[in-house]
Amino acid sequence: TRSRATFRDSLVYGSGCRDFASGCGMDFGFLSLPVITLSLLFGYSVFFDVSAVLFHPIEVPLTLDQQGYSRRVMSARLANEVRIIKMKARTAKDERRMLLPDDESAIYTLGGYFDFLTPVRATQELMGLVEFSFVGDIVSRDNEYRLSVRGRNNRTQQFFFATVGARDPEDLVRRMAVDIVRFVDPYVVASYQYETTRDRKGTDYADTLRELRHCAAAMPEGERHWAHNLWGLVLLQQGQPDEAIERFRQALRLRPDFVPALHNWGTALLAKGQHEAAIAKFREVLALDGQARQRTPHAYTGMATALRALDRPEEAAVLYREAIQADPRFAEAYNGYGELLRQTGDTAGARAMFERAADLDPLRTEFATNLAALPE
Repeated sequence: TRSRATFRDSLVYGSGCRDFASGCGMDFGFLSLPVITLSLLFGYSVFFDVSAVLFHPIEVPLTLDQQGYSRRVMSARLANEVRIIKMKARTAKDERRMLLPDDESAIYTLGGYFDFLTPVRATQELMGLVEFSFVGDIVSRDNEYRLSVRGRNNRTQQFFFATVGARDPEDLVRRMAVDIVRFVDPYVVASYQYETTRDRKGTDYADTLRELRHCAAAMPEGERHWAHNLWGLVLLQQGQPDEAIERFRQALRLRPDFVPALHNWGTALLAKGQHEAAIAKFREVLALDGQARQRTPHAYTGMATALRALDRPEEAAVLYREAIQADPRFAEAYNGYGELLRQTGDTAGARAMFERAADLDPLRTEFATNLAALPE
């Protein structure tokens, strides 16, 4: 379901905003030092990369408050939904820490007791710990609720405004969270659309492509290689490996050391049945990945898959184990190893691998499908 705010409507520019931390210029006196210390330790924020996304309380009508959706609860729900979108996006664009205390967090307990929650938020913003701030309100109108949120990038002074309507407050939260994430990082929304489509084994990537077109205009030029890489993955899912490779090449032209695009190029060669060429490409990944090892387990898994296709199961097994050793939480390696063990008649071993893959990534339906297909 789409928000009523379009991309163009969602980005509003201005010179000032009266809704944010009106006390930021205040002298908090003796509270300043403990407040600063506490704001470093705690914070009602979601962290995107090194930038905090801070949600101020959402004003709510009495009817919602009586249902348990207080102003603090709505703020927490919105922040948590933003974190869920980031988690489901599975993007390696940045290793982003999503820190979100619940409604009974230490900062709320202390802040509520000493009545300095507002100075804590203001101090966070003053110290530059918060890049994005959001505040909003909900009104009841025409048999539905309408949530309006105003936001600001505190570094660039770029402004955000969006309104969504729904009868269910949870629908309000879900729809608004997508618009907020798009403002913070449009690539995350594109990756979220791609991954959720893939999770449900869908074939319609129209939403992903729409978000990628937005990324082409909204992302900083130095980050657009990520969008080309994801576009290539969409083309690969659509059965167009040659077109996908061209996108991966374009990403590498923009960033020659961009390991994910090199790895995905190898995956496209697998799709074309060019297994020896794919192995060579994955070896390039291992050489380029170096100490970072961000794509090392992926490369080992890709090489193992190519060796399976070349009827070299013993070598493939060694590489699946190398992938698991490189990253014990890389679900694709367990799934691939399970497929190899199933192929060689080791049903018990395959079951163990599929179970581990499904445990690590329960949203990826193909892992559960592989497990369910095994004979009892």
